[in-house]
Amino acid sequence: MTGGLQVRTALPIINRLNSRSWADQPYSSCSMMATQAETAESQEQVRVFLWGLPRSISTAMTKCMSFVDGVQIWFEPYLYSYHNEKIASLSRLEDRELMKGMVLGDNVERAMDMMKRTPRGKMIDNDLYRYPWVKSQLETLDPDTKFIFIKDMAHVMNNRYEYLPTSKFRHTFLIRDPIRMYSSFFRLFEMLQVPGDLNKNETIKMLKEIVYDTDRIYEYTYNLWRYTKEHLDSDAIIIDSTELAAQPEKLLPKYFEAIGVPYRERYLNWDPSSDIITEWIASFQSFMSAYGNGVHTTAADSGCFMSEKPLPSRACLSPDILHCIESAQPYYDEMYAQRLKP
Repeated sequence: MTGGLQVRTALPIINRLNSRSWADQPYSSCSMMATQAETAESQEQVRVFLWGLPRSISTAMTKCMSFVDGVQIWFEPYLYSYHNEKIASLSRLEDRELMKGMVLGDNVERAMDMMKRTPRGKMIDNDLYRYPWVKSQLETLDPDTKFIFIKDMAHVMNNRYEYLPTSKFRHTFLIRDPIRMYSSFFRLFEMLQVPGDLNKNETIKMLKEIVYDTDRIYEYTYNLWRYTKEHLDSDAIIIDSTELAAQPEKLLPKYFEAIGVPYRERYLNWDPSSDIITEWIASFQSFMSAYGNGVHTTAADSGCFMSEKPLPSRACLSPDILHCIESAQPYYDEMYAQRLKP
């Protein structure tokens, strides 16, 4: 079956994934000490963060990673925590109820219908997601899982670095030209389904200004990159999403080598069915709401990376988008200069 979340018997929630060997272990006349060292190295758990921007094909990248042997996927745990924190911080009851509806699908008919019909798999309740809880979970991961891949939004960590796990992780960043990102991000706001009794323009304004701090997303992403390089991972990796989409056969092997995971050519194409996403550890309610609103639909139903359309013309962009682009450009340019090239 391809395309769309499939309705089927619910999968059991499993705490551990079956890890399969990535490569045959070498056996030779080398000393016992050398063999033991090689075995220890091969058994070391690989833990990787992919910090993305909105609309940067990070969900497609996550789906690609879902087909690596022995992987466990965590999907946007800090973003869900951010949403829950924002809901609690909004002073007006109307704003809190609106935010709940937009994030959790309370007022989105398609999302609610999907939640009734879709198996949860490893997805869990949204109420669990809080910054301290996420940190504790990521510091007590199953040691028998070979590869941990955590996809999240970089900007939601602003002023919250104390909630990053202190255990060893590789930190990688997925960036995108601000013209492409903001053009897509603003279109996404327009696509959102807003309950009929609410003013859509006022709702979008609140989401842009109060919830997402939209014109500072690149600044916050840049700051997290600098922080991780200085305190957590001096070799933090940057890849550009447009280059990844256009030349995955060149860039993906380099990314795998950089994070220490063996690459396979079959990772360039994967099963387009969205069934695999129920294997991700994610917020069931939030993910279904986003999927119902079209946020993750294309990526969840993808079977490969697809080249992007031509760069939009600035002349066609609104003043709001142009303001965000101008704010973002210096941060993007510096990170782009440090990227892993195809």
